[in-house]
Amino acid sequence: MDETSNRETPSEEAQLRALLAAMEAANRGDVTQRLPLHGVNPLLDRLAEAFNTGAALRAERDARLSAFVTEVSRVAHEVGVEGRLGGQVELKDLSGSWKAIAESVNVLAASLTAQVRCLAKVSIAVARGDLSEKVTVEVRGESLTLKNTINTMVDQLQAFAEEVTRVAKEVGPEGKVAEQPRNPSVAGVWKDLTDNVSFTEQLALASRYKSEFLANMSHELRTPLNSLLILARVLCENKEQHLSPKEVEYAKTIHASGSDLLDLINDILDLSKVEAGKLRVEPCDVPLSELKTFVERSFTHVAEHKGLGFSVTLADGLPYGLRTDPQRLQQVLKNLLSNAFKFTDTGRVELHIRTEEGLRFDNEVLNRADRVLAFSVVDSGIGIPKEKQHLIFEAFQQADGSTSRKYGGTGLGLSISRELTRLLGGELHLESEPGKGSTFTLYLPRVYAGPEDISGANAVVVASPESVSRNLPPVVAGTASIVRNVPPPSSTPSQGLAGRKVLVVDDDIRNIFALTSVLEGRGLHVLYAENGREGINTLHAHPDVNAVLLDVMMPELDGYETMRAIRKDPRFADLRIIAITAKALSDEREKCLAAGASDYLTKPVDMERLLALLRS
Repeated sequence: MDETSNRETPSEEAQLRALLAAMEAANRGDVTQRLPLHGVNPLLDRLAEAFNTGAALRAERDARLSAFVTEVSRVAHEVGVEGRLGGQVELKDLSGSWKAIAESVNVLAASLTAQVRCLAKVSIAVARGDLSEKVTVEVRGESLTLKNTINTMVDQLQAFAEEVTRVAKEVGPEGKVAEQPRNPSVAGVWKDLTDNVSFTEQLALASRYKSEFLANMSHELRTPLNSLLILARVLCENKEQHLSPKEVEYAKTIHASGSDLLDLINDILDLSKVEAGKLRVEPCDVPLSELKTFVERSFTHVAEHKGLGFSVTLADGLPYGLRTDPQRLQQVLKNLLSNAFKFTDTGRVELHIRTEEGLRFDNEVLNRADRVLAFSVVDSGIGIPKEKQHLIFEAFQQADGSTSRKYGGTGLGLSISRELTRLLGGELHLESEPGKGSTFTLYLPRVYAGPEDISGANAVVVASPESVSRNLPPVVAGTASIVRNVPPPSSTPSQGLAGRKVLVVDDDIRNIFALTSVLEGRGLHVLYAENGREGINTLHAHPDVNAVLLDVMMPELDGYETMRAIRKDPRFADLRIIAITAKALSDEREKCLAAGASDYLTKPVDMERLLALLRS
């Protein structure tokens, strides 16, 4: 080798230094560097080839992982944020384990889509008085139980309706009953019931069946959601630092999507409870200054993320506060403000609170009130066409109901707001014009009057476009998105818990796995059983158990009977038993405590609350 070749070929030390630099760059995530082969030292060339091959494989793997995470996040966003079912993960360029995972996600998404759409079809038909629809989707396991339960319930409703109609028609002509009220807004079987039985009887019977239906639906939806939220929370904590920052964000997306689904379930239950007369009003004094603080705290960050102006204004001459149900008032204002921010891309959103004088209302409670307070939510958003303004207050309806609509959601917020407004003795007015924005005004009496004075009140009034008047200066909008924060873990999660023994009794292995993962992470020793009888046997074999977490709805021996059987043994008279249920009925807590529970939690389980109960 001549001197020129020696000068052109790097020394062995220089080649090793280049290899070291490339390896350090790869450790930092930079896998773009490649090493040349010089043909001088075979071992160094082999090292360079090995590094180049590994870097290329890692780059390919990272690219596939990034594409896979993007695809799954897209499906999660469509389902959880936009409320659109039917999304599928694209399988292009996937192979091996990644393809298997994607196919599993697609199977799950497709199955969920088919089940939810079929259930929605049947539910909407029942709500309209059409009892001819049945759940026909092919399912197995617990979903099959839900399918059979719903179909049996529809059959029972049909038989009930036919029998009541038959008896009413036989008794009516003989003059034994008075003329029944007529309601032109209903149709089908419900119209037949309204025509032939008293309104009170019909409402009570329908409410009972509706409550049973919702209790079952709530259980079947909350049970898988419970394990989803718990395990997503565990992934978000990333205690062992096995997940990358991107994978933690993915876990947060899953948790946020599950929380959105839980909010939807709660919205449906709230709407049904109001319509069935099951929601109670608990009035107390509500200072307007505290209400202003609550609204600002809830929506200032939303305005900042969207780059919108936001203000809450209290007019002069207002009273110190009003007497109403603060939780329901806050719920209505949150719904109205959430809608305003959702449909406003530029400009601002405002809440004005003032006293209303001189306006004549359809609701006589407001006309007789000593003072009426007006809460106006004003936005500079897209506005609502006149012909759509009544539609948006109906359940599951939006101004744009097409499958290609820009704004997602279920259309329940305004329906719930309308019903809660009626419950509080008020009215909800709308003024809107496309392209100029909307004003939703909630009118409430300063002092809640009580349910006996608000029956039959019209809760929604739509104004003409000419009455829309506002002067909102434009604000440049940003494009930042809003991500729901996952609640932080307890600062002292293991305090008072390490070494304690807990028995988890649940017929759903997903919930057992989720609870076990969290509890063992806090230092507890966990035993489990998959039914009530097995749980009793396990408890007898391990009488040193400190607490029992007991699912209520289980086959054969349910949670109530299991608790009663445990309490019969004097050894377990003081044992802490925490009942866990997904049933939506209002008396569930009392039933659990009467059966022997020490306390009661609903699914999805609030883990911080559960840990607090275990510590006490």
